[in-house]
Amino acid sequence: MILSRRAALVAGGALTLAARLPAAPRTTPKVRTGLDRVLADPTPLKGKRIGLLTHDPALSADGRRGVDALAALPGVTLSSLFAPEHGLAGTAAAGEHVGDARDGKTGLPVFSLYGARPAPAPAQLAGLDLLVIDLQDVGLRCYTYAGTALKAMEVAARVRVPVLLLDRPNPLGGLVIEGTALEDQWVGTTPVTALPTLYRHGLTLGEITRYLTLGGFGWNIAVSKMDGWTRGMGTEVFGPGGLPFASPSPNLRSPAAILAYAASVLVEGTNVSEGRGTDAPFELIGAPWMDGAALAKALGRRKLPGIRVAPAQFTPTSSKHAGKTCGGVRLTVTDERRYRAFDTGVALVCALRSHAPERFAFLPGNPPFFDLLAGRGLVRQSIARGCAERTVAEACERDRPRGIEWQTSGRIYTS
Repeated sequence: MILSRRAALVAGGALTLAARLPAAPRTTPKVRTGLDRVLADPTPLKGKRIGLLTHDPALSADGRRGVDALAALPGVTLSSLFAPEHGLAGTAAAGEHVGDARDGKTGLPVFSLYGARPAPAPAQLAGLDLLVIDLQDVGLRCYTYAGTALKAMEVAARVRVPVLLLDRPNPLGGLVIEGTALEDQWVGTTPVTALPTLYRHGLTLGEITRYLTLGGFGWNIAVSKMDGWTRGMGTEVFGPGGLPFASPSPNLRSPAAILAYAASVLVEGTNVSEGRGTDAPFELIGAPWMDGAALAKALGRRKLPGIRVAPAQFTPTSSKHAGKTCGGVRLTVTDERRYRAFDTGVALVCALRSHAPERFAFLPGNPPFFDLLAGRGLVRQSIARGCAERTVAEACERDRPRGIEWQTSGRIYTS
């Protein structure tokens, strides 16, 4: 089983750790990623033949592709590249199966790990001295990059190739963890259910690596930790004075979009547009049959913390309702510390269903895709019955396992 520390990461209750951990500083100190640390001191890479699981959004502090920065190091032989969902360039559509290719700049082969091949073939790691992993995650269980990294680590362990993971910030921060625990039967069965964590887990990819591989195949894994990152930091780590921002996937085009996505990704499991095919995916939500003003008013009455909901109208050029004018809302996170992504997402879907119960629908599937995103079937079932979001939250709370050490002690937070 790839996730040998499942019991240590299944949720013990939605919990805000701000009371136990330091608040975000008033000014953001300089953050140095795991990539920038090894660029400054490449000793762990010298004399080695290296495979690299990465994508173009994994940038160095000076804005270079990590691929190019590592390839330029003297005494380091970069021999092959592996790419997650969306491909090396990070431009392929969600769910699109990307084939193998060759990197136009370095000439290196690029092996796709999304689609027919979810992990490197053992032969593709043969002859490597080290597998390096550098991916920008977004802090949600249903995002696929962490699962791809873990599968690659498992294969590397089988063929006795050590792994070095280069850590990066969680743009949702590390103080707030929330949402449902994942149903046991779905763990590891799909790209969006690879992690046995809460919906919003509050971990960096390096932390996920350390705590999901201990006691299993973690013997061969090292993490190049960050300097300067604290758990109270959110999206302010990007932009002026911080790290360069690059879209981790095609429809997350800004830090603001990542924040909105943390709630609105649940809409992907419905027949409502999540804004794909517009200039603001996951910030714009709507459908041709919706009254944006009425929907915004209904959501406003819920007094959701840390987010502004405004009426909107848009016409997607692709994906759901392409070419049709949609009424809906625009989501803008105004206070990252108070914002609760899962609660906001559930409230949004409840409002969409209440607004037009005869037109709204969850997308079919076995299990429905909404269930995989939300983590538990009871969320969809409760919304379909017309339950208010508070009732849904209470049902999730009752259904959540208890007594899990890491969420009550804070000891996992040692980066």
